[in-house]
Amino acid sequence: MNNALVNELYERLDSLPILDIHTHVNWKTGTARNIGEILSYHYYTELANSAEFQRGDFPFEDPEELTRLMLPKLRFLRHTVQYDWLMMISREYLGLEAEDWAPENWKMIFDRSVEVMDRPEWKDELVAQAGIERVFLTNQYDDDLDGLDEDFYTPCLRAEPFVLWMDRPQERQKMEAFFRRPIRSVRDFRAIIEATFERFMAHGMGYAAMSIPANFKTFPVSDEEAQRLLDRAIAGEVWGPSEREVWGAYAIARLGDACRRYGRPFHLMIGVDREVYAQGVPGGMDLFTSVNSLRGYDYLLNTYWDVPFPTAVLADTSGLELVASAWIRHNVYPSGHWWYTNQPTDIAREIRRRLDTVPSNKIIGYFSDAYYLEFILPKFRMYKFELAVALAERMERSLIHPNMEPFTLEDALELAEDLLIRNPARIIGIPNLI
Repeated sequence: MNNALVNELYERLDSLPILDIHTHVNWKTGTARNIGEILSYHYYTELANSAEFQRGDFPFEDPEELTRLMLPKLRFLRHTVQYDWLMMISREYLGLEAEDWAPENWKMIFDRSVEVMDRPEWKDELVAQAGIERVFLTNQYDDDLDGLDEDFYTPCLRAEPFVLWMDRPQERQKMEAFFRRPIRSVRDFRAIIEATFERFMAHGMGYAAMSIPANFKTFPVSDEEAQRLLDRAIAGEVWGPSEREVWGAYAIARLGDACRRYGRPFHLMIGVDREVYAQGVPGGMDLFTSVNSLRGYDYLLNTYWDVPFPTAVLADTSGLELVASAWIRHNVYPSGHWWYTNQPTDIAREIRRRLDTVPSNKIIGYFSDAYYLEFILPKFRMYKFELAVALAERMERSLIHPNMEPFTLEDALELAEDLLIRNPARIIGIPNLI
C-alpha cells in the first residue's frame, strides 16, 4: 500500500461534504446531550453485554450512571472500530484523549460532555465542523414532521407497519386513530398509503424504506385475496406464516405503486432476523441468516421497473448477489454497508467488488445509520479511508496490469465524488445538488 497516495486521496475525500442518506437521528434534537447518550448506542451496550453478560440491565434512563457503568467495560473493546468512533468523538468534539478514558475519570468525562454537548449552539457547531450537508431520517407514518428543517433533514417513510404488522389489532387501531378513518377494506388500506405519501411529500420526502426479513418473497396478490386476509384479521383471527407472506407481497406492491406515482425511490434493507437473542440489550437482539436470496424480489423489481431501488444487504453472503443484481438490473443500486457489514473488513471487500463490476453511476457509497449526528463523521471517515485504499490500489495496479486501462488520480477523485455525492443526489433526488 502506497501510504503517501492513500493519505493524499483520503485527505481529498475527507474534505468533501457529507450526504448521509440513512440515519435514525431524531430531528428535534439531532445531537446527544452527553456522553452517556453516545454510550447508549446499541453498538456499545451490546458489545459490553457480550463481553460481560449482565442480562441487559443497563440504566438507559440515567446517562450519568450508564457512563459510570460502561467505562470499565471499554477495556474489552479497544481493538474495535466502535471504540475508534468513540475516541474520535472524544478527541475532536470533547478535547479528551484516549488516555483520559480511565474508569476512575468517568465523572470528569461525563461533565465535560455536558459542558460541550448540552448547549443550544452545539448542533450547528458540529454540523459545520463535520461538513454535513444533508441528513436523511427514518420516520414512521405518524411521526411529527411539523417544523422540520427541510434544508437539512429529509424524512423517509418506514414501511414495516403496512407490510409486516397489519395483523396486529393495536397497529390497525393506531393507524385508524391517526388517519381518522377505519380500515375495513383494501380500498381503505390503499387510501392510507396515499395519505401517508401525500403527508411525507409535503415535507420533502426522500424515499420509502423497509428493513425486510430474510427470505421475503414478492409475487402478485389480488385485491380479493388480500381482502380475505384483512377480514380474518379484523375478525380477530391470527395469521400464520403463509398468510403473513401473502399480505407482505400484497402490501409491498402497493408501496411500489405509491413510489411510482410520486416518483420516489424504495430503499430495500434486506435480511434481518428480529429478536433472535432473548438476553440482548435493546437494539442488540437481531442477527441475520446466511440462507437468504434476493431472488424473492424478482416480481417487485420487474413489475416496478421505473422505480429506483437502492438496496442494502445485511450479510456478506448476500454481497455478491447484490452486485450481480445491480450488474444486470437498471433499477437496483448497491447502497452503503449496513449494520454487521458496517466495518472495515467488509467495507473493503464490497468496495472492490462493486468497483470491479457495477457501473460508476449506480453505486451509493455510504450511509451512517447513526442515531446521533456525532456519529456521522467518524463513520464516514472509516468508509472514506477504505475507499481511498481501494482507489490507490487500483491506480497502482493500472501501472503494471497487462490488461488494465490507466487509472489516474483525477479518475479516482471523480469516481469517489460519484459514490459520495453525485449518485445519491441523482438517484434519490436531493434539491440543489442534482
